[in-house]
Amino acid sequence: MSIQRIHSGWNQKGKKRQISQIASALAVSIWKISKKTLLNLENEGFDTETWADRLEILKEVSCFQVYVTSNEIKSYDKEKKINFITDVAKKLNATVNMNQVDLNIPEENIKNKFINLLNKRMEEYSELEYVEEPSYKSRIILGNHVMTYMGELDNNWIRMYVIDQEVPKILLSLKRPINSLVNK
Repeated sequence: MSIQRIHSGWNQKGKKRQISQIASALAVSIWKISKKTLLNLENEGFDTETWADRLEILKEVSCFQVYVTSNEIKSYDKEKKINFITDVAKKLNATVNMNQVDLNIPEENIKNKFINLLNKRMEEYSELEYVEEPSYKSRIILGNHVMTYMGELDNNWIRMYVIDQEVPKILLSLKRPINSLVNK
C-alpha cells in the first residue's frame, strides 16, 4: 500500500475511526515528539552515554506525554478514556521493545519495562495538580528523571533546560494531534 493511499484514506472526512486506530496514531505522534526532544537535548550539547540511556530518556518523555494526554482528553467518558490510554500505552510499549531489539540493547541494560515505568510515572504525576497544563512540579519531575540518564557534562543544567525549553515545545507539539485526533 502506498504512502499516498494511507494518507488520503486517513484524511477522509466523516470516516469513523476505531478507538485503537486513533490511539495508535497518537502513540506515533508521542514517539516522534520524544525523539525530537532527545535530539534537541543532544543538539544543545547535553551528553547521553549509551543507546540504553537514550531509550530511557525516550521512555520518560513518552510517559510525561501520556500523562498530559490523559488530562487533555475531554471528549471521552472515563471508561473510554482508560481504554484509549491503555491502547496508547500498548502501542508505545511495542515501539520501545522494537527499538530495544533494533539497537541491540541487552535486557540487563534496560532499567524498567515501559509499562511498569508508565504505571509508576502515572501514579507519581497523578498526585499533582493539572489545570489547563501540567504543573511546574510535574515538569521538575520530568527534568529529574531525564537528568538521571544524561552524562556528567552539564548535568546540573539539564533539569532547568527541560523545564524551561523542552516542556513548552512538547506541549505545543502534543496538543495538535490530541485536538485533531481525539478532541474533535
